[in-house]
Amino acid sequence: MIRSRACGHLANGYYFSPRPVLILTRRVQTQPTQDKPPKTPLPPPKDPRKQPLQLRPGPLKTLKDSPPKNAAPKQPPATPKDAPVTLPPNTPPLTRPTLTVKTVDPVSIRDLKEMTVRDIADAESHGILTPPPPGAGFAKSTLHKMIQIGKFYFRGVKLIYTRWGIARDIKARVAAGGAPLQRWEHSMMHTQSADVKRLVPFVIIALILEEVIPLIAMWAPGMLPTTCILPSQRERIQEKHTDKALEIVASHGDTLRALVRAAGDRGEIPFGGLSGSGLPKAICGLLRLSTRRLDLDLLRRRRIHHHLTFVQQDDALLLQEGLEGLSPLDLVQALNDRAIISRGLDHKQQIQQLTWWLKSIRENDTLARRIYLVCLMGSHGEIYGV
Repeated sequence: MIRSRACGHLANGYYFSPRPVLILTRRVQTQPTQDKPPKTPLPPPKDPRKQPLQLRPGPLKTLKDSPPKNAAPKQPPATPKDAPVTLPPNTPPLTRPTLTVKTVDPVSIRDLKEMTVRDIADAESHGILTPPPPGAGFAKSTLHKMIQIGKFYFRGVKLIYTRWGIARDIKARVAAGGAPLQRWEHSMMHTQSADVKRLVPFVIIALILEEVIPLIAMWAPGMLPTTCILPSQRERIQEKHTDKALEIVASHGDTLRALVRAAGDRGEIPFGGLSGSGLPKAICGLLRLSTRRLDLDLLRRRRIHHHLTFVQQDDALLLQEGLEGLSPLDLVQALNDRAIISRGLDHKQQIQQLTWWLKSIRENDTLARRIYLVCLMGSHGEIYGV
């Protein structure tokens, strides 16, 4: 009974009996003090494998750089992610990790065939294309995939025709003083206008030589309607546009920086300032527009004007409707339309970038102001690591 009580006191650690009790045990060995050594040492434990339990107060651990008790705790430095969205005079609001080129064009027919097979398999996994029946041979499977691709292109062309009627009804409603135009309607009409121009060349190519469409998606994606592009092809096209924008930031950063510096406090760059030194082509690349080598600068400036006019109307609708209803795809597309590279940013940072743009044009809603912001984004190569 005495042994059990003593073991219970030692196990609890914080409870000791006020009555002095002399305990001789072979499992627990008391430590001798330096002043009064014990007269007779305790015998060693019977089982040499079980070490005696030693109760010693550990030394106090102190840190060399530990602050005093009454000192206020250090606040972590504010990171760009947590910083509030403000309108800086000459710098975009966020930084990001170093960005590298992702897309690599196939260099052989074998690579092209493998890429096409992956695109079809990805479309089948998304339910866009119907996979071949189980047990189908090579010939039957190949014929089935060709038929499915043909049906996909037919449905894409039919969707363009359907949207043409929807866009016509929307224009008639707005002209008659009906419900105001919504942002999704405005974006759809803008996309529809571009798809109608690409429709006839695409149909001719699809009827004559359907096999070259993957090549067109790789080297001339501007020729394809948006309704006739597979999901993996669309993602590859966007990555290629981002790579081109990064190349322009690296090659024309000094020229764009000089334009921004010359604008000064006005924060505007007129269209007349986009002349020489390949500036129109660089701005087209930043805005994900076509940069064909045979185009004249006059045509490029006209393309920039048309696109920024669309962005100006889209900004007004975004300020009216807010950013809460934007899907991830719509948010990335909105950033791409404004020459903002979304690669390496999470959803919160993408919202901050778009909010920064909208705050920048709230007081100065002109096309010259938007050209200045595009050049500002392209002049800061350090935020992209180029």
